[in-house]
Amino acid sequence: MHIREKTIASSSKKSQILPFILLILTAAPLVSGLSLTMGLLKVGTPKSWDDSKKNLKYIRQAGVKQFISTYNRVKDLKGDELLWGDEIEYGIFHIDKANKKLRLSLRGAEIMNALNKQESLYTSENEVTFVPEYGAWMCEATPARPYTGYTADLLRVETSMRLRRQRMLTVLKDYEIAPTVSTYPMLGAQGDDGSVPPTKVGGPRTQSDYISDDIINPHPRFGTLTANIRQRRGSKVNIRVPLFRDVNTPEYANYEPLHGGVDGCCGSDAQQLWRYGKGDFCAEKFGNRKILVGC
Repeated sequence: MHIREKTIASSSKKSQILPFILLILTAAPLVSGLSLTMGLLKVGTPKSWDDSKKNLKYIRQAGVKQFISTYNRVKDLKGDELLWGDEIEYGIFHIDKANKKLRLSLRGAEIMNALNKQESLYTSENEVTFVPEYGAWMCEATPARPYTGYTADLLRVETSMRLRRQRMLTVLKDYEIAPTVSTYPMLGAQGDDGSVPPTKVGGPRTQSDYISDDIINPHPRFGTLTANIRQRRGSKVNIRVPLFRDVNTPEYANYEPLHGGVDGCCGSDAQQLWRYGKGDFCAEKFGNRKILVGC
């Protein structure tokens, strides 16, 4: 669960005194009079990592000043009201019964906008808020107003979750499902045929060998975040995973037995297979799908 406060997302004003490092995007609750709403993701124009580096000194100094200012403002608070909430992540998937295949349905933003419009038009008081998530096939739902510290509010949680599910079902198409999951097991394993509409693997933001930039939420925050992580690291994230050395692992069928030990890897001069990796110095010899490396 994600705890949120009146002016900053927190369980109490004391426990969440964080500097606002980046001022472009915020996710703080909005306060208007006595009306409280849950956090929103603002739309802005995030800077690239190279552009951000020019302002790092200012950001650090401003962050320290804001930390001190916030701390001094709330350090003597006592008995402040506890406000908290929960969030549910839905994955939108397209079922292809004819080919017995499941694909990502990239309608997350469309569904989110339709649900929020319904909420504002057809209910006297908004009960649910739908917000963006990282994937273009994802949608996140929260209660529109935070829960309080009263025991009775615990009974509101399940009711709110059921209501969010009911709202979600009203906008799905006949061939779509929306389980409450935050990951897709086949992500990156279906190539250009892993989404509806189809998307081409790769792109300037991820530079991925397995997924398309188009499966990222169109909100500018997410694509920029992905690109900035890669640029700051100086390389892509390495997702290669070692295979378990076993007589039932097909990739090891034609490899020589271990030498110098029986642990299968470290402590001996054995070699280890890695799958789903590119860019290794052995790639040209052993291919991109399976790479043999030393331990």
